[in-house]
Amino acid sequence: MSPRSRLAYVVALAAATVLVAPTTPVHAAESETQPTDITLTQWDSGDEFAKGRSSNLRPGRRGTLRIGRDAGTTTYTDPFGDGTAKTYEYGTWTSPVVKTGYAIDESVTSWDVDTPTGTWAEVRFRGQKADGTWTKWFVMGRWTAGDDFAAGDIHRTSVEGQNDTDAALYTDTYVARTGKEPEAFQTSVTLLRPEGATVSPSLRSVSTLTNEYLPASAYPGTSTPTLGKEIDLGLPPFSQNIHRGEYPEFGGGGQVWCSPTSTTMVQYHWGREVPASELEGIVAPNGDPQVDYAAINTWDYAYEGAGNWPFNIAYATRWGLDGFVTRLRSLAEAERLVKAGIPLVVSASWKLADMPESGYGTNGHLLVIGGFTAEGDPIVYDPNYPSNDEVRNVYTRENFERVWQTSTDGVAYVIHPDDVELPGAGKATNW
Repeated sequence: MSPRSRLAYVVALAAATVLVAPTTPVHAAESETQPTDITLTQWDSGDEFAKGRSSNLRPGRRGTLRIGRDAGTTTYTDPFGDGTAKTYEYGTWTSPVVKTGYAIDESVTSWDVDTPTGTWAEVRFRGQKADGTWTKWFVMGRWTAGDDFAAGDIHRTSVEGQNDTDAALYTDTYVARTGKEPEAFQTSVTLLRPEGATVSPSLRSVSTLTNEYLPASAYPGTSTPTLGKEIDLGLPPFSQNIHRGEYPEFGGGGQVWCSPTSTTMVQYHWGREVPASELEGIVAPNGDPQVDYAAINTWDYAYEGAGNWPFNIAYATRWGLDGFVTRLRSLAEAERLVKAGIPLVVSASWKLADMPESGYGTNGHLLVIGGFTAEGDPIVYDPNYPSNDEVRNVYTRENFERVWQTSTDGVAYVIHPDDVELPGAGKATNW
C-alpha cells in the first residue's frame, strides 16, 4: 500500500480534464457493456526486433540489440543529479505500427534491458488516432538497474508533466482522452551509454499492454472456478511491515514497499536469490535484506516510490526471469497461470467493508496470488501483515475478484523463468 498510491491515477481520472483539456476528458461515461479487448504485444528475439526499425544498433548475443559503433550522440541532464549535462552515445529501436482493432484507452509498456554501470534506456510510446494523426512520443520510463552515481549511473525515473490534449500519463500508464483514443501504436527503446564507453546496454525484450477501459459498473460478477482441487505454490512469505523505519530515503518500509516485497516473493519462489555480495551493507534488523534491496533498486525518483509497475518487472528480469505487466479479465484466467505454476503479483484497492476478511482497506496495494483452494478461493500471499508467518491468507473469491477487477481492471505482473511456458501461449491475447 502507499499513501501516494500508484493507483491514484484511477481516482484522478474524473479530474483529469482540469489538467489540460476540459473539453476532452479522460474516460467519459461509457455504456454498461463489458469491453474485453486486452492485448499484450511482445518483441523478445532477433526475429521479432527485425520487424521494427533499428538506428545505430547492432545484433547482440541471444537475439538482443546493442549500441553500434557509429552511434549518434545526445546530451542528458539527470534531474536528480548535480545539474551537469552529460554526452551519451545512443541507438534506437522502433516497433512496427501495431493495429489493435479497437480503440486504445490505456497502455503500459514493460521491458528487459541489461544496463551496465553508466548505461541506461528510455522507453517511449505513441498512438495513431482514427484520423491517422499521431500523438507525441510519451516517455514511459528512464531505466537503469544501477545506483552507482559516482560511477555515472543516472537516477531511474518516470517523467512528469507530459499530459496534453491527447492523453494523460500517470507515472507509467498512458490514458487516452475521450475522442482521442488511438487505434494503433508504436513502442520505441533508446539505449544510451557515456560517450567513449565500450560497454553497451542490451535490449532483450519489450512488451506493450493495450486495453479498452472497463467501467466498474460493467463488472460481470464472480467467475466460475476451474481447477476443482487445491493448488498452493508455496511462496516464501515476506512481510513489508517488518521493514518499517528502514531506509527512510526510500520510503521507510511498511506500506510503501508492497510492490518490491511482492516481486521479491515471486523472485525467490523461482530460486533467483540476490547474491550475498549484493546484500552486503544492507541494514535489515528484522531480516530479509533482499526486500530492502528490491525497494532501493525499483525506486522511481520522480514518483518517489517503489511501486512503478514496469520498474518492478525490469528489476525481476535482472535475475534471469521473464516478465511483463498485463491485465487479466478474471480469476478464471488467473487460475490458468497458477495451474501452470506461475504466481501472479496483482494490484488492487478496496474498502474494509468490501473485503472484511483482509482486516484492512487500502487506496492501492500489491499482493501475490499463489494458489487456489478446492472451492476456488484465492490463496493470497499478502505482504501487509506484521510478520512473515501471517502473510499467507485465503480471501473470498467473490470479494477478491470484484475489488481487483473494479479497481485496476485486473492488473498483474507475470514473472517466470524462460523455461516455464505460459499456458496457451500464442492463443491468449493478454499474455
